[in-house]
Amino acid sequence: MCGIAGHFQPGKQPQSIQPILDLISHRGPDFQQIYSEKNIELGHTRLSIIDLSAHGNQPMTDPKTGNTIVFNGEIYNFKSLREKLTAKGHTFTSSGDTEVLLKLYAEYGENCIAMLRGMFAFAIWDRSKQQLLIARDRLGKKPFYYARVNGGFIFASEIRALAAHPDISKDIDAQAIDLFMSTGCIPAPLSIYSAIRKLPAAHYAFVDGNGLNIQRYWSLDFTRKIECTESEALEELHTRLMEATRIRLESDVPLGALLSGGVDSSLIVALMAECGSKSIDTFTIGFHEKKYDESGHAAKVAKHLGVNHHVEYLDPAQFEDMLPAVVRQYGEPFSDDAALATMLLSEATRKHVTVALSGDGGDELACGYSAYTHVKLASAMTPFIGNEPLPEKNIASAFNSKSAIGALRRKMICKFHPEFKLILRNEHKAARYKNEVYNPSMREQLGQSAFKWFYNLAAEACTQAHNPVERLLWMDTAHFLADALLVKVDIASMAHSLEVRSPLLDNELFDYMATLPPELKLKGGESKYLLKKLAERYLPEEILYRRKQGFSMPVAKWTSGDSADFTRDAISQATPFLQQFFDMKALNNRIEEHVSGRKKHKNFVWNILNLSLWAIEHKAGRV
Repeated sequence: MCGIAGHFQPGKQPQSIQPILDLISHRGPDFQQIYSEKNIELGHTRLSIIDLSAHGNQPMTDPKTGNTIVFNGEIYNFKSLREKLTAKGHTFTSSGDTEVLLKLYAEYGENCIAMLRGMFAFAIWDRSKQQLLIARDRLGKKPFYYARVNGGFIFASEIRALAAHPDISKDIDAQAIDLFMSTGCIPAPLSIYSAIRKLPAAHYAFVDGNGLNIQRYWSLDFTRKIECTESEALEELHTRLMEATRIRLESDVPLGALLSGGVDSSLIVALMAECGSKSIDTFTIGFHEKKYDESGHAAKVAKHLGVNHHVEYLDPAQFEDMLPAVVRQYGEPFSDDAALATMLLSEATRKHVTVALSGDGGDELACGYSAYTHVKLASAMTPFIGNEPLPEKNIASAFNSKSAIGALRRKMICKFHPEFKLILRNEHKAARYKNEVYNPSMREQLGQSAFKWFYNLAAEACTQAHNPVERLLWMDTAHFLADALLVKVDIASMAHSLEVRSPLLDNELFDYMATLPPELKLKGGESKYLLKKLAERYLPEEILYRRKQGFSMPVAKWTSGDSADFTRDAISQATPFLQQFFDMKALNNRIEEHVSGRKKHKNFVWNILNLSLWAIEHKAGRV
């Protein structure tokens, strides 16, 4: 794991990227270097994991082709790819994965990307073609931010570092704020800044003197199914997940696991032990409030599996001190409340290990969210309804209607087409309060851009899955996983130079599970059915079949009560920024309703608080 940056400026020498590298040095504290030639500068900050010698340092140049790479991530199948390249006559001076990727490009060009099994964001400078190849992994585990400025192309692993470049405009993207208020994050390719964009997951691009050409190279496809029995699927899942775990144990530095006590992380720790890991260290976060605390469950799993368990407690008193620093680290508005706990857990874990396996991705892989169990009627009606998405004008009509008939239409559409719940239930509710608190200029500028974003997400899900369960699964994978969960984990872990690997996010495992019928993922009202059946081989039923708790924080308490003044003060300081987009009288009225306890606006106030804290950091020049 590392930090990468670069500046391609056709026709002249680019500005130094050293200031960008300095701001991502936490991602790679072990070594830092810049490669420079006419038109291009590439920089890298290294967190040494495999091949700790200087042979693994980057930027790395192929002496035969002159091509140079900066790479962030891990390629788990690099050894088999290395053997394939060796058979073709390639030779190697290092024992890590970076040189394999560099020579893979020399042999196969951009087609090499589809051969990679892992998490990655990289840039390869092709000297002979005078062009960059940039790419990001399939599910979006590793970030890639870029800006096109003065005919050039600048990129970095984190938005905070990229935004520090003096030539990049800091103008705010109003649509990004609008989607943040709806989702709590800013979906790719948008960022908080109009001039900065994110390379979406599962995409690559060529960058040359003619510009940027972005292409998708993979999409999760639920339309191709295989026939198999439950026992056959269970054995295949076991084999594949064992392999996904085994290849993620490759490390030349200490390795442990994040253990919440839920099905996913518990199963991964059990498989680590089966793969031969000795004296496993596991780590969890605890809360003094029982409602939010899973540390007891994690302790039971740790005792059952015989691992060395460590618990770090988050004290509510830390909230006001931690939140501004966490907001600063994320670099743009981001309101996943578990970011604080993930940051603290990463800090505690890094004191013991450099690499940690996690259970991230289990819900998206195997149907773990409760919403998937609430679509029985829609599933039964699918053969009669078909697979085409409902026309945009029909959804817009139901969305915009203020009548009782319109409310009934929305309810019925959600019953039979649950992929439109996000827009007709969640966004419909959000749009009401957003229209109340936005100023006229903001409302006019946005139009119905959020509606169109949500509609496009649902419509694409209809092309990738032919049943309601897997349409929801596709949407959660394409949006929530890529834009929220994985962003949270990457920024929090890399802030403390910790590499987090998740076997459940293995792309070959995702492709396999997509071929299974939904009846093997949900059964008898039980979510994540097949994964739980596998976990029964390792864990007692009282652990597996307890009520799903989730990783949530006491946000309502943190934004009112004793913390009410903290919330009010942040919004007051951010008023010069907020009033560009919001009617401050309407906004403050809603805030007061919540902090005084008259009404509950928990998610709204939490989003505004995080946006306000970001605005304070932005004004101070720290983001």
